[in-house]
Amino acid sequence: MEIHENSRQSTIYSLKGRFGILTGAASGIGRACAIQLSKMGAGLCLIDLDKNGLQETQEIIKEYSKSIMILDIDAADEVAINKAVEKTLTEFNVIDFLVNCAGILRKTPFIDISTEEWDLMIKINLRGPFLLCKSVATHMVSRGSGVIINVASLAGRSSSLTGGAHYTVVKHGIVGLSRHMARELGPKGIRVNTFCPGATLTPMVTNSMDPEDIEAVAAKIPRGQWAKPEEQAAVVGFMLSDAAINITGACIDSNGGILMV
Repeated sequence: MEIHENSRQSTIYSLKGRFGILTGAASGIGRACAIQLSKMGAGLCLIDLDKNGLQETQEIIKEYSKSIMILDIDAADEVAINKAVEKTLTEFNVIDFLVNCAGILRKTPFIDISTEEWDLMIKINLRGPFLLCKSVATHMVSRGSGVIINVASLAGRSSSLTGGAHYTVVKHGIVGLSRHMARELGPKGIRVNTFCPGATLTPMVTNSMDPEDIEAVAAKIPRGQWAKPEEQAAVVGFMLSDAAINITGACIDSNGGILMV
């Protein structure tokens, strides 16, 4: 009985034989997700503008998965996105899941945000996920199953600790997009959820914040420290697995408790 139960638990958390697209895979939470999902048995199409970073990620995960392809494209370019989905289907014949992790961070004070910077934030952090969701969902609807995770942020549940107002706005938009998609696509066999990580020590953060500011944020977190990218990736792996089969239209928080304070 115990052997049977262990086998069932192993299966429910497995992604073996499943294939999907992951954006923002060149570094940070995206790279950590690539490692986590490949260890769970998934085949992956990794997307990012940073070709060198993608190649480094591919090198790391090739020992865990033999089904890997990389595409250095702009995740907000509609033509490129549609071609990427077509290439993924040609390579894997199916897209079981999508994880939208690509994004940029800007901490410009509200009154200093230019129209150009505002538009760039909307383009990459909101328009991009919308385009990929739409393209992938079309395939998922035709086969009657699939899982989509849109990575937002603590900013989508409150306001950003590290980014500007435009960053908070797009992350709230991701939450709304995911919830609406979940309601429309649920009857068609597709689960859609938002993942809202809190302060996480990624290159995007360390490159844009002073060490003193990083320490100041840590002091505000009830857990007392920033999350590691691999800790966040483990949550994404759970969300994609059958262990989360009844979860859709949800915002899954992983923020060390700071949403409480």
